[in-house]
Amino acid sequence: MARPQGEALIAAVETDFVISVSESSGNSRLETNVNLPTLDFDINNFEIPDNGWNFALCALRNLLQGQNRAGLTLKKYPQLTIKINSELGYGENKKGYGSSASVVVGIVKAVNQFMKLKIDKSKAFEYAAKAHFEIQGSGSMGDVASILSGGIIYYQSPDVNWQNWKIENSELYHPQWQAYIVMTGKSVKTGDKLKINLTEKFYETSDEIVNKIKALNQKKYFEQKKFQLFKKLILANQSLLADTLPEGYVTEKLAFALNIINRQENLVGKISGSGFGENIIVFAKNEKGIKKVTGQLARKGISIEKIRIADEQW
Repeated sequence: MARPQGEALIAAVETDFVISVSESSGNSRLETNVNLPTLDFDINNFEIPDNGWNFALCALRNLLQGQNRAGLTLKKYPQLTIKINSELGYGENKKGYGSSASVVVGIVKAVNQFMKLKIDKSKAFEYAAKAHFEIQGSGSMGDVASILSGGIIYYQSPDVNWQNWKIENSELYHPQWQAYIVMTGKSVKTGDKLKINLTEKFYETSDEIVNKIKALNQKKYFEQKKFQLFKKLILANQSLLADTLPEGYVTEKLAFALNIINRQENLVGKISGSGFGENIIVFAKNEKGIKKVTGQLARKGISIEKIRIADEQW
């Protein structure tokens, strides 16, 4: 696990990711539009495979076993057909913003709704986050919390006993602000980058920056002043990561994109996820300068797409 009770500010963005559930006439089935073979299994007797379906089945197992432990049912479950339609990609073609977390959260929420299990947010997070952690082997589960909740959240990861986690929705994001994703076209497996050992001083500084951003909500700043302070703190966090993580975290393309984006007064960009070549999330006070930045990025083979911060989900 990443440092217990670490703090973070996380934004959930809207994506083309849909899970549908129906009752099956035969065994249960998992289907998807990405390059992954259809999987047939018995919902009342299955094991977690060592393939691309492991996240989905681990989340499903946690949900069903959790309901049995709660004494809600000891009967056999109906066989289901679960279809996942995702534009987030898979394997080397994944886009790098929460595809595996979307799967565990999506399975828990969709099956919960279809079976009318009525689990609460706390249980949903537990089932999905533990599945993600089990398969990935490490991490803060912040992306799971973000996708489950939607919007922008302040997140505190669980302690060693999986207790005392926090998810608080934030009103930091101004209605006139815009968000963008910069993609360099490189996919990174997050689990490979989570074995890095960081010092306690790093975590203390990171938590301090998060809490300063959180405090922006508690004061009534004019929009321009609020964005300036927000940008300053985001850049402080980015510098902390760039100065601490191994060579390769900031690739040549990421460095180029960060440089031209952060020179714009009304834009701030930060490497998202595990870095090492994936994406930058950009916040814009307005769209001034976006066209210029888009052209500069395109000449380096880097794309930028406008995105929407997802609505609160729970």
